[in-house]
Amino acid sequence: MKRLSEEEQQRYVLDQLDLHWSIVDNALKLRLELDSLQEVHELLTRLSREANEQNHHPDIVVNAKVVDVSLTTHDASGLTTLDFKFAMAVETHYKRIISFRAI
Repeated sequence: MKRLSEEEQQRYVLDQLDLHWSIVDNALKLRLELDSLQEVHELLTRLSREANEQNHHPDIVVNAKVVDVSLTTHDASGLTTLDFKFAMAVETHYKRIISFRAI
């Protein structure tokens, strides 16, 4: 998999992603704050399934109701389209979870 240029990475962040992702040390990073441990559990369950389906595994750190997601393609020593595809899935799962709050 080909590593994306910095210009390509910025274009993906601006054009493809809705949440406040940042690029730090060749990784795409996002911090999500959830309302309950149940929401955290649901997100982790969904992301683990997604990781297995895509065969692309993020680094995830949980601290109470805060979930930090970090994506990079180690084989490419940086960001590839795989990372942005997974980032879009993270956003989809997160938005579905928080959409239940209004019910």
